[in-house]
Formats: sequence, structure tokens, C-alpha cells
Amino acid sequence: MSSETTTTNDAPGHAGEAAASDRSPAEARREAQARAREAARIPADRPARVVIVGAGSMGDWWAREVVDSPVAELVGVADLVEGAPAKVIAGCGAEDPSSIATGTDGVDLALEVGADLLINPTVPVAHHPVTVRALHAGIPVLGEKPVTETLPEAISLVAHAELTGVPFMVSQSRRFFPQVRQLQAFVADHGPTVITSAFFSLFEEHEGYRRHQLHPMLRDMGIHAFDTARYILGTDPVAVTAHGARPEWSVYDHDATVSATFEMSDGSLFVYNGTWNARGAATWWNSEWRIGAQHGTATWDGTGLPVLSTADEEETARLQEWIAQQPDPDSEPDQIAASLIEFVTALREARTPMCEVHENLLSFAMVEAAVASVDHGTRIEIDPLLEEARQQAIAAEAHPEARELMQSWTSVREVLEAWQEAQG
Repeated sequence: MSSETTTTNDAPGHAGEAAASDRSPAEARREAQARAREAARIPADRPARVVIVGAGSMGDWWAREVVDSPVAELVGVADLVEGAPAKVIAGCGAEDPSSIATGTDGVDLALEVGADLLINPTVPVAHHPVTVRALHAGIPVLGEKPVTETLPEAISLVAHAELTGVPFMVSQSRRFFPQVRQLQAFVADHGPTVITSAFFSLFEEHEGYRRHQLHPMLRDMGIHAFDTARYILGTDPVAVTAHGARPEWSVYDHDATVSATFEMSDGSLFVYNGTWNARGAATWWNSEWRIGAQHGTATWDGTGLPVLSTADEEETARLQEWIAQQPDPDSEPDQIAASLIEFVTALREARTPMCEVHENLLSFAMVEAAVASVDHGTRIEIDPLLEEARQQAIAAEAHPEARELMQSWTSVREVLEAWQEAQG
């Protein structure tokens, strides 16, 4: 990892000073962000050096994927629990486990071994402090979902990403299924949509924190479908009405069954139904999808190829032929393996990765809005929720520049739209 600094002559009237004074704060940040992306660039002739912080079940999965990846190598694993990193390393399949460093602090370890990026599958409450410290140390971060524990913390991470310019991607692994890209292409050609539904039903009696977590279905599974819907439909949430249920046979303390209806920015509806409480006729983890658009309808069972149809027989036949010619979905990397490829490729090309934190924020906001709707029994609008969270983020922010930046925002939505426009 390297950093780049610039110096200017402080003498009055110096050309560099005049040029700097002509730039707006936003322009100066964009230039700094471009420099940070360039500083994070990884050479194409070697794999990316990766440190994983968090040696739980997700850290174990990430370690195995990094070891198997053609674009990365595992150089370190960190965790506060003594012995946890060594256990992950022993089971990851590395040819030389002794070459992989261990530690208790992921950022310190990444700096020590010269890692190119940090993967952060710690528990959600640790996402914010670990990511902030990594970004300010110049270390690109590939974070697990959810982006962090709370919406104010997520907004704070947007500010820190803007301040540092260091790449920060959230691994929304469902986006990387080829069928999801096929559905997106169908909607682009046959939309706009009017109603989309995702149905998830899988009887699970999870052990551990999920049994006691508030709104486990929304927080653990809803984020996948919400982000997938935004990606496929190319539209964002405006408001939501949601209801939760806890049947008497449920092992969960709270609602592991939920129904949520989102109003989207193009006037369409997205409906999510999810449960861990119903036995039989299980869906796949990707949910079952039905997309109703102006010029056609698509369905997907969550594992096979999508079924695409229109009112025109010739067009339907063409679509069926196109789908039949697509590669076997199992022949391409997906889920976190594909997330890793996307992040490393973006670092090599000094470009913004898919699922960058700005792009991810509204997916997380959908979760928090649905939670608020269940809790309050009423329709929740997204923008007021974002503004409330921004004010809470400002009050809690310990970093003065991040606090000042959030105070300067007219609204969170405008910040996200400006970022999207800057991506071209």
C-alpha cells in the first residue's frame, strides 16, 4: 500500500494556491478520491494480498474462497479470540498454512504484512470501527453485509469513504448470480415494471444470535432480496409498509416471518414475503421471483434459468432461445467468490466497484425502514428516515471532518444521486 501527497507553495499569488482556491470542496474531494483509487491500484501480474478480519463462520468461508481464487492470496487472518485465526487457516486449504500471518487487529496486521485489501466479515457491530480505521489507513475494504449495525453508522461510513477516497465495497453476493443479470437485461428491454415479488420460505431453526435477534428475517435475509430488486429493476425505494409474525411454534424470540411492500421511485411495487417458520415446499436461498413489466413477465425459481415471456409469441420464442444459449450458471463464479473478483478487478483498474458503499446504502435503508414499519405499525417513508439517521450520525461522529461533511449535506438522497451521476 502506498499513499500520495501533494505540496503547494504558501506564497501569496502562487499558481498552485490560486488553482486550489478555484476548486469547490466537492471537486477537491473528487480529485483526492481519484488519487486514493490510483494509490490502491494492484498490479495485474500478481494476486491481491488479502487479510481477513473476523475468524467466525463467514471468515472461514471467505478464507477458503480467497485460497481458491485465481485473483487473490491469503496472507493474514485476525480475530480477538485466541486460536480462532489458526483454526480458520488450518481449514482453508492453503498449501503452506505457516506462511499466513495471524493477529488480533486486522488493520495492524494488514499494515504489517503489506496487504492490498482487507476483508471484513466481523460481527455487524464491529463493521463501523474496523472499516473507518482501515479506510483512514489507506487500506481498501471488502465488507460483509450488512454494511454495519445501524443506519446512522452506515451514513457515517459513506462520509468516511468520501473523505478518504479509499475503495469500500459491500459484498451483496446475490448480484453476482448470472440469472440476476439476465433478469436485469429483460427488465431493461421490457420494462418498466409494475409489480415484482420475491418469496422466501425455508424452515430453519438457527442456533446462536438469530434466535434472539430483533427482526431476524429482515436483517439476515431481507437485505439480499432488497438489494437484488434494486439491481434488477433499476429503481430505488420511496416508502414501505411491513408486518411481522411470530407463530407459537417458532423458536425465535422475534418475527422470523415478514411481509413488506415497497413503493419504488418509478411508481412500481416490490413485495417481499419471507419466513423461517413454514415447513415443506422450500424455496432456494435466492427466493422465488416474479416480475411483471409493461411488455412482459419473468419468473425465476432462484436456482435454474429464468422463464421469460411476452404477449408476442415470436418475441417469447426469441427470449427462450436466448436463455437456452446462456452458459450453465454453475460454470461461472458467483456469491462471495464473484464479489472478490469484482473488487480485485476494480482495484486493478482504479475504478469504482459494484456495491460500493454509496450504492449499497439504500438497500440497507430498505431493511431499516421495514423494521421501523413493523415496530410502529405504519407506512414509513425512506427520506425522513435517512434524515433522522443523518442527524444521529452527526451527533455520534467522533471524526471532525466526517462530522463537518455530513453537516454540509442537503440530504442523503442528494449525496447518493450526485455520486451516481459522477460515476457516469
